[in-house]
Amino acid sequence: TSSERSTVLRVQVGLLGSARQLQSELDRIADRADTSRPSGLSYVLTEVCLSLLRNPDYWTYASADSKAVRTVDEAEAGFNRLSLEERSKFEEETLVNVDDRRATKSAPAKGDGQPNEYIVVTILASVGGKVSVPKVIRSEDLRTALTNLAGVPVEQLQAVEILWTPQDVNDTLTSNEVVADYPRMAPLA
Repeated sequence: TSSERSTVLRVQVGLLGSARQLQSELDRIADRADTSRPSGLSYVLTEVCLSLLRNPDYWTYASADSKAVRTVDEAEAGFNRLSLEERSKFEEETLVNVDDRRATKSAPAKGDGQPNEYIVVTILASVGGKVSVPKVIRSEDLRTALTNLAGVPVEQLQAVEILWTPQDVNDTLTSNEVVADYPRMAPLA
C-alpha cells in the first residue's frame, strides 16, 4: 500500500583496480538476471552483496546511507533521485539491464595507458519497511551493511540498481576521480 513506510538505501564500495575478476562477476550477474521480476532483483542484490563480501581484501573506501520515507511514492522519488545522481557521474554506461532489457557497448579507448586504480560499486535499493545500514568507518561496518542488504526478503524489495565503474577494461578511474565523484566514501580504517 502507498501508506506503508519504506527505506531508500545506498551502499558504495571502492575496490582496488586489481579486482578485475569481480568486475567480470558483476557483468555475469547483470547478464543472467531477469530484472523484470522481483525474484530477479533479489538475485542481483544478493549475488552482488555476496561477491563483495567474498572479496574484502579489495575494499579500500566505502559509505552507506539510508533514508526512511512514509510512502512508496516518496521511496520511488528518492530512489530515482539517487539513481540519477549516481548515473550522471558516468561518461557512458556500457552495460545496462533494466526490466530485463539489455544493452551493451564498448567504452571509448582512452589511450593513455594508465592502469585502473579503483573500481567503485554502488548498490541502490528501495525496500518496504525499515532496513538499516551503519555508518561505514571500518570493514566490519561494511560487512554489516552488505549483509543487511543481502538479507532483504524478496517481497520487501521495491527497486534495486547496481552501478559500477569502470565497466569496461578500457575505462579508468583514478584516486582523484574517486575523491571528486564519491565524496561520501571514506577510506576504511
